[in-house]
Parts: sequence; C-alpha cells; structure tokens
Amino acid sequence: MKYFLPSRYYLCYVSGPHYDDLDKNYRISPWNLCYHVQCGPVGVHLDTETLAMFPAFYYPISETKNQDVTGFTRLYQMEILPAYYQHSHFNLTLHMKKWFSYLGNTSYCQEIVFKNALTGVPLARGVTHNVRVDFKLRRPVKIPEKWFRDISKDQLTRSKPPQGFKQPPRPDKSYLFTTEVTSSCVDSNQHQNMAIHVKNCWDAGSAAACSNQLSQFNTDLAYYNLKQVSFLYQGEVVIGDALQVACWEHPTNSKTLCFTMTKGSEVIGQCQMEFYPDSQSMLKNQVKAKL
Repeated sequence: MKYFLPSRYYLCYVSGPHYDDLDKNYRISPWNLCYHVQCGPVGVHLDTETLAMFPAFYYPISETKNQDVTGFTRLYQMEILPAYYQHSHFNLTLHMKKWFSYLGNTSYCQEIVFKNALTGVPLARGVTHNVRVDFKLRRPVKIPEKWFRDISKDQLTRSKPPQGFKQPPRPDKSYLFTTEVTSSCVDSNQHQNMAIHVKNCWDAGSAAACSNQLSQFNTDLAYYNLKQVSFLYQGEVVIGDALQVACWEHPTNSKTLCFTMTKGSEVIGQCQMEFYPDSQSMLKNQVKAKL
C-alpha cells in the first residue's frame, strides 16, 4: 500500500488485492470495497511527510486515535461501473482518490473514486456523509474552524449532504435473516463496522436467493453484477447484539434489493442494492471465459 498526494487537497492510495478481498467469484467484494473507503486514509498518520502536506485528512484519524472525537458514517453510497467486471481481480491494483466535498456544522462529506492503477480506467465512485461525534457521549460535536481553513473551498462542491434514498414499505412476506455481532465485527469506535453492515445485507440477499425467495435471483449474489449500494446508518450495535435483516425486492425494480436491519424493535440501518439488468448474461460470459 502506498500513499501519495497529487495536490494538497486530495488523498490517493494504491493497493493490490489481498486474498480476503476476493469473494467466491474471485472479485473484490462490496464490503471489502467499503473497507478500502473507510480504512484507506488511516495509514496517513504513519507518514509524517504526508501529514505535513495535508493535515486536514489527519483530523478525523487523529481524533479517533486519541479517543476524544470520532467520525460516524451516516450514509454510504457507491456506484460500481461496468469496467469493474471486465477484468480479473486477482492482479487488480486499486487506485483510490478521496477528498472533502462538504463541510457543515457537525458533518462532512468525502467523495471517492476508484480506478485501475495500471490503466487509469474508472471502476467505482461514491460518497460518504459522516458526523463528527464525541467518543464518550456519542453525540454530534461542531467541526472546528481549522478544518475550514485547511480544506480548499474550491473542492467543496456540495451545498448540502446527500439525503440518501426512499425505502419502500417492507412487505409482510419479506425474507428474514438473523446474525449476531461478534468481536471481529467491531472496530475502534467500539461498534459494528460499517462494512460489516453491508456484508450482513449481502448475506441476507444471498440466503434469500438460494432459498428461492426472490424472482430475479436464484443463487449467491456473488454471481451477479452489483451496480449500486446505498446504506443509511441509523443506530449502533455492539458485541453480542442479535440482528435481524429483512430482505425484499423493490416493488418497481425487481433488480433492486431492499434491506432493513433491526435490533429488537430498533431500526439500525436501511440498505438498497441495485444490480445490472444483464447480470445473468454477464455471468454466463464470465463462466465461459473461465472454462
């Protein structure tokens, strides 16, 4: 993994895939792509030269490290481009570019673009909306003035954060999947990591498909081509919490799966995953190519 800065206001890093990045279809899984979004910049605090060039990226990381203030992701959105599925991920080297696009009273947005590091071809793009939170009280706190001084106003292209998506009502016959938060699911914020939330929904969708509960999916979701994933985080869960994930097809687009994650009666998060309409034909072509 290597970090570099094309300018003072953009953070980039390059990383090759690890074995654990790949799913059973030998592609970087959606939740591991989410891990790259979240953890890619963390290594900056190990590089004092990079830190000196761009202190703004260090703010959320250093605050979390000191256990005073941290950042909670409110919304994660990622669009997977067709090029993502056109090459083997065994030797894929990811180039990620990340920058601030919005600063508010207590929250901020960061844009993300993934490219093939060797060809420069865009593979995915997305945004996160994050809230600055007091680590102990778990309440939003104001963004300090130094953030506004150190981050270029030219790159703050969003006048307001993204609002997310409209979730259709959950039908009575939605598929129900249960799981539990274990120690390996929890990050330095002492709650289940955002990427694990995505993984829980992916597992629920795969279980529903393999149980013939969905009209457009009949096998593990790893064999379909994801187009977009959106997750709205609404609550925290910790080690030992039992979770239930409801899965159903969107009423106006059967290639979109909807998910609601609950702990008892409390809604923890909502998710939507849209798949390319030609996923089946793309799957057949990939199988033929491997044979």
